[in-house]
Amino acid sequence: MCSLQQAHLVPKCPHADLFNNRGRAWLERRGLPDDERAAIARRIREIDRLAEDLVDLDGDIARDAIDDPRVGRLQTITGVNAVVATGIIAAIGDIHRFREPQKLVSYFGLNPRVRQSGLGIAQYGRISKHGRSHARAMLVEAAWAAAKAPGPLRAFFLRIRNKRGHQVAAVAVARKLAVLIWHS
Repeated sequence: MCSLQQAHLVPKCPHADLFNNRGRAWLERRGLPDDERAAIARRIREIDRLAEDLVDLDGDIARDAIDDPRVGRLQTITGVNAVVATGIIAAIGDIHRFREPQKLVSYFGLNPRVRQSGLGIAQYGRISKHGRSHARAMLVEAAWAAAKAPGPLRAFFLRIRNKRGHQVAAVAVARKLAVLIWHS
C-alpha cells in the first residue's frame, strides 16, 4: 500500500489506521488511476476477509477458554483477561515443568541480564528477552491493565514508575504477573 502511495506522491494518511472507515474515505479521495484503485480494492477486500476469519477464531478460542479451569484461575489475577490467559497457557503448556517461579520468569525472558566475572560485583542490566516474545508481550499488556486497576500491582507500578520510569515499571509488573501465574 505504501509503495502505491509513494509512486503517486500521495502523502501519509493523517488518520491512525488507513483501513478503518475514516482512512478508507481519505484514501478514496486521493486521485489514483483506475488500475491502482482496483489493486487497493482487492487488498481491502482481503483485509476484510481476514478480519472476519479472526472474529471466528476469537469465538472458537473464547468457547474453549470458558471450559478450561486454568483460564478461569488465571483470570482471577488483575490485568489478565481470557485472551492473555489462553495465550499464556498455550505458551507454557504444563506449568509443572517449571520447578520455581524464577524458571517461568526466565522462560518469558523477563529476568535481568547479569554480567559478572569471577568474584567481581554482579552488574544487572535490562531484561534478557530470551524466550517467548509473544507471551512476554501479552504479559506486558496485562501489566498495563493491572497498573490501571486499584490494588497492590498498581501500587507496585507507581512505586517503580517514580524511581525508574513507566516502561521499566510495566516490565516489573509483568515479571510479577509471571510469578503470580506460577503460583496460581
